[in-house]
Amino acid sequence: MKTPLYKLAFLLILIACERKHEIPIGSKITAKYIVLNENISRRIVHDVANVKEFDRSDNNDKEPFKIDGKVYKIDIDFRLYGDGSLKILNEHLYHSFNYSDFGMKKIEINKKTIGEKFLIKFSSSYDKIIDCNDTLEIEKNYQKEKLLFVKENTDSGRIRIYEYK
Repeated sequence: MKTPLYKLAFLLILIACERKHEIPIGSKITAKYIVLNENISRRIVHDVANVKEFDRSDNNDKEPFKIDGKVYKIDIDFRLYGDGSLKILNEHLYHSFNYSDFGMKKIEINKKTIGEKFLIKFSSSYDKIIDCNDTLEIEKNYQKEKLLFVKENTDSGRIRIYEYK
């Protein structure tokens, strides 16, 4: 009889210790970065040893950067107003490699219409990100850097990272 109680107690403790994403209520998404995955980024960044950790300052010069020892090179970044609408779109043009060498295509963005239905925000429970018409589950929260990685198919060669404050 004691064994099932111990198992139940252990299970309850395990569930209670499960780490939540812990995004403070009232937080806003301030940027979306479409980055090349680590495998591709490491192959095209010339001086990987000198790549610095992500810098939270808003100086528009955030690349390449490291998180958890992984290197990421920004392909496109979207800066947002407080309401989640598009403020600035930065497309990073690279002439040092061909996207096709990595089985990718350059993302084409219609700059005339991009802002029409563009809106990124947290779900009401702050456990998902609503990116235009997509609802994305948050996979990892780097609280110090205030960066969120979402669950997605990483076979595309790109990863979406969201910054919040």
